[in-house]
Amino acid sequence: MIIDDAPLLYPYDTKAFSARFNQKYLLGKFKDAIQVCDKMIELNPENGMPYGRRGNAKYQIGDFRGAVQDCNIAIEKCSGDAYAYFIRGIAKRALEDYGGAMRDFLKATELDSNEIRKYFTRNYAKNILGERARVYYNRKNP
Repeated sequence: MIIDDAPLLYPYDTKAFSARFNQKYLLGKFKDAIQVCDKMIELNPENGMPYGRRGNAKYQIGDFRGAVQDCNIAIEKCSGDAYAYFIRGIAKRALEDYGGAMRDFLKATELDSNEIRKYFTRNYAKNILGERARVYYNRKNP
C-alpha cells in the first residue's frame, strides 16, 4: 500500500489523510494538498483540522484571504487549535493586518503546550512584524 491509497482504504482515518497531506505539502504540491483537505472536509465537515491545513496550503500559493477564511473555520470548530491561529497570523501579516497577526500569534503561544513552538512563534512574530510586534507584545506581556 502506498500513501495515496491509505485514505481510500480508511476514509475516516485522519492519520491516513494527514500523511497524504504532508506528502503533497512537503513536495510543494500545494494544490494537491488542498484537494486532500477538500476530501477530508467532504467526509467529515465537523473536523476542524483539515481547514487549518488547507489554510496553510492556501497561504503557500498566495491565497491569503482564503487562508484566513479556512483558519476562521478551523478555530470555530476547535478554539484550542494553536496551529490555526499561527497560520491565520502569518496570512493576516501578508494582508498587512499587523494587529490581527500579533493577536493571533499571542493566542497561538497561549494555547500551544510545546515550549519550542512557543519560542518559535514569539520570535517569528517579533522578526516579521519588527518594532510593531515588540511594542504590542511588551504591552500585552509586561
